[in-house]
Parts: sequence; structure tokens; C-alpha cells
Amino acid sequence: MVTLTRTPGDSASGPRLAPAAVTAAVVAFVVIGVQQSLYGPAIPALRAAHDISAGAAGAALSVHFLGAVLGVLALPRSRRRGIADGTFLAAALALIASGCVGFLLAPGWPLALTAAFVAGVGFGGIDGGVNQVFTEIYTGDGGGHGMLNLLHGCFGVGAIAGPVAIGLLPGYGWAFVACAVGSVIVLPVLLGIRTGRVADPRRAGRRVLSLLGLALIGFFVLHVGLETGAGGWETTHLISTGLTASAAATATSGFWFAFTAVRFAVVPLCRRFPPRTIVIACTVMTPVAAVATLSHPLAPWAYGLLGVAVGPLFPTGLAWLGQLRPELIPTVVAVSMLGGVAFPPALGLAVESFGPGAVPWGLVGVALTTVATLALITGLASRPGPNR
Repeated sequence: MVTLTRTPGDSASGPRLAPAAVTAAVVAFVVIGVQQSLYGPAIPALRAAHDISAGAAGAALSVHFLGAVLGVLALPRSRRRGIADGTFLAAALALIASGCVGFLLAPGWPLALTAAFVAGVGFGGIDGGVNQVFTEIYTGDGGGHGMLNLLHGCFGVGAIAGPVAIGLLPGYGWAFVACAVGSVIVLPVLLGIRTGRVADPRRAGRRVLSLLGLALIGFFVLHVGLETGAGGWETTHLISTGLTASAAATATSGFWFAFTAVRFAVVPLCRRFPPRTIVIACTVMTPVAAVATLSHPLAPWAYGLLGVAVGPLFPTGLAWLGQLRPELIPTVVAVSMLGGVAFPPALGLAVESFGPGAVPWGLVGVALTTVATLALITGLASRPGPNR
């Protein structure tokens, strides 16, 4: 199957993925969105099936993310060895399918965790690999960052659908089976991807850890931390403001809905505004929304606004990164996960020490730090020189 097409404008904009390949990549992102969201809702069933504690059951998600980091970082090594991107992506889907099935069939919890790790490696391979391919192919095109927002919006759809599926299906295992089946279905299509990407020798010699590189990495870690911190602690904070547990949970769902919906909504804007403009506008909005969460009456709506502000940052930021330092994409995708690992527990410690009122103050602090980091990036990016 041919997965690259050329149009009369290719001399200026480069090759494009064929519609079948784009569809397969989008479906793969829905699959990994579902996959990531399954472990938490499955905890009660996992505890009963394996006779384990809640903490042990929660280790599945930690192991998943550990594997994901390795999967993301495997892409540069794969390319250095001359392995085609399609082969890499197909292998990642095979790991997801085998890991999901192994997780269900494992006779004991240690083997189940091993399977979760395998599936996590596949998750990271798809996350890093598809992001890399889409960034390289579409970033040079005006509005091409809309493709990244579309892609990540579909990831959000999967993340929303996963818990719903566990609630509707007769057992949690069916949702994992669906991930495996979806992976197998799109595997042959992604196997045929040939991007023809050749390393740019002018970029290859750049120091990854230049000041600009560090600032870019820091920016992604911060806004992912803001995203996961708000989503993880919003319910706790809103209950402390007087909302019922049900109303607070509904408001938290609203945050994730806004976070996902805005990625689709911003797609048409990407034809009019470059990624830098959208990133700056959304980042400046984050401290405004975070400060508004300090007001009890405004807090539920402010979290929704924060979801709108944060939603486009990762995909649009990747498009901007592809223009500034494309060699950093695998590193950024992997290291940005640290924001999700570190910031929610840090907020938890603050809540233990100062109460739920610490949540909005923590969000304000991270949002302001993100704005400051963005200011540093824009200043450094405007400087000439290969090691900026």
C-alpha cells in the first residue's frame, strides 16, 4: 500500500501521508488514548482478580509509563539503524496488542505488570513515532499544526471513551481486547509508511542541551504538569469550596471535555495563525484561568477555561518545536511525562500540609512559571546562531 502521495505543490510543502495512512495514525492515537485510560477504572476488578492491594493495582499505570518513556526514546535509535518509520510503528502496535492480551491472560500479577510494561513500550512508540512523523511532514505547511491538534484531539476522545467502555461492557477485559484488535487492524497500513526523512546535517550537530533546548523541554514539562495537576486535584479542590462530590466530578469531566474539544476547535484557526501565535495566546491564558480558580463561585468555570488554554499547547507546541529544534521531539515527548509524574504528587503534599486551598495556588505558580519559560524561549529563538 502506498502511504505517501505527492501533489503539484510538493516542491514547496513536501510529501503528504495518504488518507489511509492518516486515518490509521488517527485510529492508533484513539487506541492509545483508550489504553492509557483503562488502568485506573479497572483497579477494582484487578484487585479482585489478582487479590492485590490498591497500591499494587495502581502500579500498572506506573509500569505503563515507564515502558512508554522507553518506547518514545527508541525512535531515534531505530532511525539511526535505518529502520523504516512504518516498521517501527507496526512493531509498536504489535507490542500494544500482545501486551493488552498478555495483561488479561497473565496468571499472576508480576506477569500482568510485565505485560503492562510491554504495552507501555508500544504506547510510547506510537506516541513518539506518530508525533515525529506528523511534525516532520506537516509542520512546514501553513496550518499543518492543525493536523497535530486533530491527532491529539482523537487521543482525548479515546481517553474519554475508555472509562465509559469499562462501565458499559460486561468486564474490563473487553476494553483491553478492543485495544488489541484496533492495533492489529491498523498495523498493516502503518507498516507501509515511508517518510523518506533524511537528517539535516546543519541540525545534527546542534547541542541538544543548549539553553533554548532546555527551555523548550522545561516548557513542555510545566504545561503537562499543569494539565495533570488540574485534572487530578480539581475534584478535591471543588469539594472544599462547597460543591457536592457529584458536582465536583462533573466539573472535572468538563475540564477534560474542554481540553479535548478545543483541540478540534483550533484546527481551522491553524490555517490563519502560526503555531507560535497559538502557543503564546494559550499560555498567557493559563495564569488568568488559574487565578480565577481562587474564586469559589468562578472555580468550576475557571477550570473549564484552563482546559481550553492547556488543550492546544502540546500538539501546537510540537509543531513549533518542529520549526525550532526538530531533533528534540523524541526527548521532549519522553521527558514531558515527568510533568505528569511529578506535579500531581507535589500538589498532594501541598494539600496535606495546607489543605485543598493549596491546589489553585499551585496551579497559579506553575502557570506563571510556564509564561516566564515561554518568554525565555521567544527571546532565545529570535537570536541568530546554531547554538542558541
